[in-house]
Amino acid sequence: MKRLSLIALLSVALSVMAIGQDTKMWIGGSLQFSNTNDDGVKTSGFGIMPDFGYVVNSNFTVGGGIGFFTSSTKNSAGDKDTDNTFSLKPFVRYTAIRLEKISFFAQADLPLNFYSGTNFDGSSKDGYNTVGINILPGISYSINEKWAASLKMPSILSFYTSSNDYTRVSFGVNNGYTIQNYLLNSTIGFIYKF
Repeated sequence: MKRLSLIALLSVALSVMAIGQDTKMWIGGSLQFSNTNDDGVKTSGFGIMPDFGYVVNSNFTVGGGIGFFTSSTKNSAGDKDTDNTFSLKPFVRYTAIRLEKISFFAQADLPLNFYSGTNFDGSSKDGYNTVGINILPGISYSINEKWAASLKMPSILSFYTSSNDYTRVSFGVNNGYTIQNYLLNSTIGFIYKF
């Protein structure tokens, strides 16, 4: 069954980042919407993840995010299946190259995800959690002294293990993305500096 996906990845990550000489902290977040319709099976999702960071020096930033994502699938009979994810995501960001207005960075995340939900028949799903490591690239463009735009791409290296099956460990390099999928699954954000 072919899945047609319209991902309004309005991951408008309103990240507030410090740039002034005296500023060391930043706050921000991301907002995500998704919607698919595949032969009468409709799936929609919404997620939010505020985050915080501390600028250690001109190259390194440490921080973390806390978020929630929910998605629901409604079949042609009208039954609904839901999945909820609560996430904690500490990270380290390394800015590798700085040009006049553009910066290229690599970010390592340690996502801790806690899953729950309901089945189509209304019963609760068994909860479980995962822990992992993601390494992803990104670009930041400084519009002016206070505003910038950022682009975080999907992970190029990831590792996950799950609490409901410790023998199952997932390891992925580039996760099979084509260049088109890689760009379409990127997160675009705006940064306000203070």
